[in-house]
Amino acid sequence: MFDINTATGHWPFRSIPGQGIAKLYEYLRGFGIDGAAVANTHGLFYMNVQDANLELAEAMKPYDGFFAGVASINPAYAAAERDLEFCVAKLGFRALRLTPFYHNYPLEQAGGIIRLAGRLGIPVIMPNEIVNFRQKHWMEPSAPLGLNAVLELCRTYPEVNFIFTEGAAAPDGEYPPNLYFELSRFRSSYGGALTGLIRNVGADHVLFGTGAPFKSAESSLLKLHHCDITDDERRMVGGIAARKLLRL
Repeated sequence: MFDINTATGHWPFRSIPGQGIAKLYEYLRGFGIDGAAVANTHGLFYMNVQDANLELAEAMKPYDGFFAGVASINPAYAAAERDLEFCVAKLGFRALRLTPFYHNYPLEQAGGIIRLAGRLGIPVIMPNEIVNFRQKHWMEPSAPLGLNAVLELCRTYPEVNFIFTEGAAAPDGEYPPNLYFELSRFRSSYGGALTGLIRNVGADHVLFGTGAPFKSAESSLLKLHHCDITDDERRMVGGIAARKLLRL
């Protein structure tokens, strides 16, 4: 099992149980999850986002490869590309996360950092939202990013792989081959929606994620284990696809 969508660090707007990488590690291990991509929540709020990446690299050290670092980068910052290269080459990070709704820049400004991610061979994680916008603090973004924005990026940068997290999609939609979906906010598998998406795009393009610690892991595990797919497909969604995408 590999979780593509986790975070560590303090959330400033409400109390969230299990914040901090030690608690996150124990929580995930308790569900049999033996690896996770992790971003530092502080990267949403620091003026110098690279400080959050350095914090994350230090925090991951005691966990012997359990965590794969996800770099938080603000492309509006002059040293953004240098910082991403450092995160990959020196810190061993495996993905880039972009959050234009928190860093307040138009997606058109992210072209340079997206192309660099493609050259470095890492996927770009695009959260639809961090917490559900219907329950947000007044200082948070007022609406989610939306799948259409990510689809446009996929078409503009076909050489780059994108992971759409914290959002859902129509099971029978037409999607580019460089788009991957994370399942934690997808509709319940009992209605067949998740099964339909996997049948449509392939088990190698749907990734298990929990959204921990913002959300509990149980709902994602139920979606995966009650989905009407083969055991091989379940293993692919449960971790094989993500590890391959992150080159682990």
